[in-house]
Amino acid sequence: MKMSKPWLIPLQAVFAGILLIGCGSEDTVEESIEANQTENEAEATAAEGNDELTEITQVTSWFPQVENAGQYYAALEGFYEEEGLSVTTEPGGPTVSSTQIVASGNAEIGMAQADQVLNAINEGIPLVVFFANFQRTPQGIMYHAEHTVNDFNDLAGDFEIYTAAGAGYWDYLVSTTDITDNQNRVYSGDNTTFASNPLAASQMYVTSEPFYLEQEGIETGYLLIAESGYSPYGDVLFTTKDYLEENPDVIQSYVDAITKGWELFQENPEPLYPYIIELEPEKTVEQMTYATEQMQELVFGGDATDGGVGTMTEERWQTLIDQLTDLELIDEGLQPSDVYTTEFLQ
Repeated sequence: MKMSKPWLIPLQAVFAGILLIGCGSEDTVEESIEANQTENEAEATAAEGNDELTEITQVTSWFPQVENAGQYYAALEGFYEEEGLSVTTEPGGPTVSSTQIVASGNAEIGMAQADQVLNAINEGIPLVVFFANFQRTPQGIMYHAEHTVNDFNDLAGDFEIYTAAGAGYWDYLVSTTDITDNQNRVYSGDNTTFASNPLAASQMYVTSEPFYLEQEGIETGYLLIAESGYSPYGDVLFTTKDYLEENPDVIQSYVDAITKGWELFQENPEPLYPYIIELEPEKTVEQMTYATEQMQELVFGGDATDGGVGTMTEERWQTLIDQLTDLELIDEGLQPSDVYTTEFLQ
């Protein structure tokens, strides 16, 4: 292997100077030396800057997926580094509590549903939300397409409805529709039970499960949770109040990076697909193309049409707080200003 020889660099500069002197150009020699010094100083500064990247960890709501495009595009394109950050991304999953991980200090930033964060705050965990990936949650209840279901009342009766433990929307559905508590079953994280039971209905992401089941020859219908009147922001990003107060520049840099990620995804989503597949080989281009189509209105519509990706409003948070308070899932007195901020949004 041919090895580089650092000691050759100054000799090359000397030889270059001799040639230039031979041509009668002392000013040019000095300019050349100054240029070399400036270049070396710039390289040293760049190297020093790389050493000063602020290291943070984020925990997502699920395994690597295109639904978290802003975060992963920021990693793919180097937007985190451009903002002075070195970001480690830990995937979530059915057994991962991002609120507990952030509260324990094992991650600086977490991702969860808005109602999950409210529950954590109500339990005394001092969290604050600063960005909403989804204006309208992609959560929903799917059922076998052979059934005629027009609204949530049609899921009452013989249906067995599988939801994750503690899902806030379940209490809301029981309170406002004909669905009853004895229909509830615990969601295990896969679709095996649903596929084998014609009377099963199950929680899902509209961007995911209907596509996979169709590949298996199982046709589904679905109702989005937001259609029930219960509409929390989806995959909100949060940190602790202490970290936010002590590191506002870090949060701002992070928001700037993922905002660029989301905007690039909106313009040109395809380059992100191979990167997601590297992280999660079970993903396919076809599934992510389907998910991208479903995500457009959920991420970039609603208040984001004018306010930009990630935006949130006091009215939406107040409505959710009132709903959870009425359901006695959180205590009275919580204010929107206690749980979210828009100071880092564009």
